[in-house]
Amino acid sequence: MTTMRPRDPREVTTGYRLAEARRLVAELRRAAQQPSLILLPRALRLLVRGIDLLARPLAMTLGPARTLVLNERNPGECEVLADASTIARRIIALRRRSDNLGAMLLRQMALELHERYGDGVALAAVMVRALVHEACRRLAAGASPPALARGLQRAVLAAEVALERQARPLGSCREVQALVLGATGDPELSEVLAQMFEVLGPCSTVVVEEQPRPGLDHEYIRGGKWDGYLPARALLPEGEAGLILRQPWIVLADEELHDVEQVLPMLELVLTEPCRPPLLLVARALSGPALTLLTANHVRGLVTLGLLVLSSGATLVHDDLADMAALTGGAVLSELTGTLCRHVRREHIGHAQQAILTPTGVTLLGGQGERATLQQRIASVRAQLRETPRGKNSEWEFLRLRLARLTGGIGVLKVGAVSEHELELRKEQAQKALRVLEAAYETGLVPGGGVALLNCLPALEEARAASADEDERSGVALLEAALSAPFLQIVRNHGALHPPLVLEEARRRGADYGFDALRGEVASMWERGILDCCATVRGALRAAASLATMLITTDAVVFNA
Repeated sequence: MTTMRPRDPREVTTGYRLAEARRLVAELRRAAQQPSLILLPRALRLLVRGIDLLARPLAMTLGPARTLVLNERNPGECEVLADASTIARRIIALRRRSDNLGAMLLRQMALELHERYGDGVALAAVMVRALVHEACRRLAAGASPPALARGLQRAVLAAEVALERQARPLGSCREVQALVLGATGDPELSEVLAQMFEVLGPCSTVVVEEQPRPGLDHEYIRGGKWDGYLPARALLPEGEAGLILRQPWIVLADEELHDVEQVLPMLELVLTEPCRPPLLLVARALSGPALTLLTANHVRGLVTLGLLVLSSGATLVHDDLADMAALTGGAVLSELTGTLCRHVRREHIGHAQQAILTPTGVTLLGGQGERATLQQRIASVRAQLRETPRGKNSEWEFLRLRLARLTGGIGVLKVGAVSEHELELRKEQAQKALRVLEAAYETGLVPGGGVALLNCLPALEEARAASADEDERSGVALLEAALSAPFLQIVRNHGALHPPLVLEEARRRGADYGFDALRGEVASMWERGILDCCATVRGALRAAASLATMLITTDAVVFNA
């Protein structure tokens, strides 16, 4: 007979506690999977805290001091960053979810600014931080969020007008060099780009390429260059890297040429000429009996031929051929134009002073197209370029390259470095400088160092007077705080002086006076060459105001599991 041992009361208590603990853990897990709702004013405090955390390292890069930020890319691998947009791209999330939402809103604004203008990220981050802190003070005093937003938008419109009035055209080589130096902090890059734009002019295109050795180099391509390949190696002289055709006839075919009947008429036109000019045929595709016939005539010396198949892509070949036609005075032979290669006539043929054919493309120099037709083509491409979003957009880059070919100048900036990571950063700096220069040629220059924004302060008085109530006037006051913040941050980054005292001294000296952080003194921004692109400053102002408006009018934040 088995005797049952009575249970110890302590065991019963322990078992109950374990079951209760398991139940509580299960409830907490279920609660964690439910969305959490946070209302004002705590919601705004959480958003502002996230803004502050990301804005702090971005603000440290404003001005020439360029405080360095050390970023751990991988365990055991670090990188040194001094560019605000690169820092924003590297920070993909913060540890605490409550901080992450505000920080990611600021990061998204930074990425959009970088894609569009190439610069202005640190400037916008400093202004956003000032706007939201001032808004928190006003909201705590009882101001209405919608009224604050209306006043802020009214003030932004007034500041934009005042900013555009300060703009001066970008003209001299010294101004180009100063603008690039301010945007990138790279003296070598600023000097090389200033030389290139002085040679090529404001409407030129500069392409960034890699080179095997460290440092910078550059070259110029006169005329227009189109990429493609030679359908037959026998077209090039033995031992030569290219073929130069002088005063060539140029046939542009948006067709796939395969049959002899398609190419025979153009050969007959050339062979009937007493001087037998060289013939350049640029086509969508070339193969079969047609290629055999053309190559045989070239090898036998009956006619000098240059053949190129464009590598633009199926949808872009016609645009490239149409650009060549505008440059050379020829016509595109295709089903779209109603004229095929088998019906080619003398008036369809284009002309140029020289065509340089290589295994990777062709360069046309001295095209003899009608000036009015060429100008019309240039205007059409510029109109398309204005309507296409900027940034890492293949269509925008293609339109920009087309414009450079039509206007007759392409520069190649060659970038090299000792490591892949350094090469990546330097190429990004070069692309950034080119975007800033392009925007500056379009919208002009304003005094740098935050001075252009300070000069917008008097314009806010009109916006304040036009405001309907006290809360809207408080919205105008938000922008007053933000317009002073970049100047104060630059002085703060310098570290040796008291920012409010420097601001007072600069305002006393004159409208174009600011703080030269390299020399640590107040000076004229125009005389010292401390300049900003008007479009970049205006874009940073708009972006900061837009983000701040969204934050101060947010009533609740929902965190999903």
